[in-house]
Amino acid sequence: MAEHDLYLKVRQKEGRLYSDEVVAKLPSFQKNHALSNEWQARFKSAKRLRSYLTQKNTSLKILDLGCGNGWLSNFLNQENHSIYGVDQNLFELQQATRVFLSSAEDGEKSEKLFFLKADIFSAPFPIESFDVILLASAVQYFPDLSRLLQTLFNYLKPNGEIHILDSAFYKDDEIPQAIKRSEEYYQSLGLPEMSRYYFHHRLSELQKFSPRFLYKPMLLRFKKILGKMDSPFAWVMIQK
Repeated sequence: MAEHDLYLKVRQKEGRLYSDEVVAKLPSFQKNHALSNEWQARFKSAKRLRSYLTQKNTSLKILDLGCGNGWLSNFLNQENHSIYGVDQNLFELQQATRVFLSSAEDGEKSEKLFFLKADIFSAPFPIESFDVILLASAVQYFPDLSRLLQTLFNYLKPNGEIHILDSAFYKDDEIPQAIKRSEEYYQSLGLPEMSRYYFHHRLSELQKFSPRFLYKPMLLRFKKILGKMDSPFAWVMIQK
């Protein structure tokens, strides 16, 4: 079974393959749904990111790597940035094109939003093309974090930024249990082979890239008690 077909089967089992109508409204999501807390947290992550980028007071050229159904690309495109959504998942890329390009609510096609099927290690972008590269809930699908980041640096303009959101990083001694949990999870879905394509990256791997943590979920338990869901994952920024 091809890796990308397997990924789609997992998405389907998890209830994460949405109708066009649902995708068009993301990150807004229906209440009382099994995934509503997750989308509430992702909405907050996306708003923090959008606010951060808006403070730069300029239109940016942004690569959204692992864009999936394109919701985040569209969300940032509303601020007049040029967004290139890239993925190898053709099913959701076609949905992104259909929802956000072919059937825009106002009938007008954005001239600054693009979706492309490509492998980032052979993508057709010139060097130093982008101001910002995003990895939102995507880094865990790349086996070699160092190789990935070094490749992305080639595509960044001088002083450009990589932003990693909605993905877990682990202390070295946490890795064995994290791997075990993932194996058990995919086994419970009836798709144990997916654990071969889900990777657990170490915090220590980031250190040579001088990361800045723009958000840390230090008070997550307190926020849950108050009913204010927020991301359980750090927001990492790495500057070229």
